[in-house]
Amino acid sequence: MKINTYAKINLNLKISKDIDDGLHNISSLIVPIDLYDSIEINETNNDVDNIRFDIEVIPKENTISKALNLLRSKSNLSVFFDVKIQKNIPIEAGLGGGSSNAAGIISMLTKKYNLPMPSYREIAINVGSDVPFFITGKPSNILGIGDIVDPVNLQKDINMILVVPNEKISTRNAFSKFDELSQDNLEINEYEDLKIFNDFWIPACTLEPNLLKIKNNLESLTNLEFYLSGSGSSMFCLGDSEELTKKIDLIDLNQFELVKLVKKIDFSFETISD
Repeated sequence: MKINTYAKINLNLKISKDIDDGLHNISSLIVPIDLYDSIEINETNNDVDNIRFDIEVIPKENTISKALNLLRSKSNLSVFFDVKIQKNIPIEAGLGGGSSNAAGIISMLTKKYNLPMPSYREIAINVGSDVPFFITGKPSNILGIGDIVDPVNLQKDINMILVVPNEKISTRNAFSKFDELSQDNLEINEYEDLKIFNDFWIPACTLEPNLLKIKNNLESLTNLEFYLSGSGSSMFCLGDSEELTKKIDLIDLNQFELVKLVKKIDFSFETISD
């Protein structure tokens, strides 16, 4: 079985100081984008899962192993799997690649083996707070600890330049730094009728001070506003597709892990081949 699992952009993100089951309450408008990892999963005769990434920095306990453990705890699933992941979504970049991988596994296996879908709250607590959003697969307002997913009908096209710096920020470190800092002066921007803001901006810049320099340089080159996605370090700008196609040529691709034109999509997890 093969499946593509897509990345996301947080158009806005408000973090509460309130903690619920060890997780912050949030409010965020998130859209899926057309950047994806590819996963191939097959049954194995072994009595343990074999999870292989095409990069070497993924820890042994990862979102896919957590997803498989949760499914087994909630069902009679007794088979084990060989899982191979081709990573195109940069890690520790605020794009939700690991959460999307887990959502794809949960969606695929619950359908194939007729398993009960764990509640979104169970998924958020045990696997990751972004995973319920990816299972839904549509632009959504996300509330609570990520377990409340309210799909939004965004008819308009949303096109972006996505820039992923070489600097990395773990979500855990971003939340820890957020807890240390005061967030009294949140800057809210607007693009058409969308509100763009991110409570992680100051924590991210505290963890990686070079991000402010990168943002200023990108804005100077393109004359467009750049914003942080998720816990960072990815940044994006919004605009007309034709305009962005011209602007992206002004950015030195060699300075970043990834520079790419992306757009908002809706998706559902479908098996590509068996």
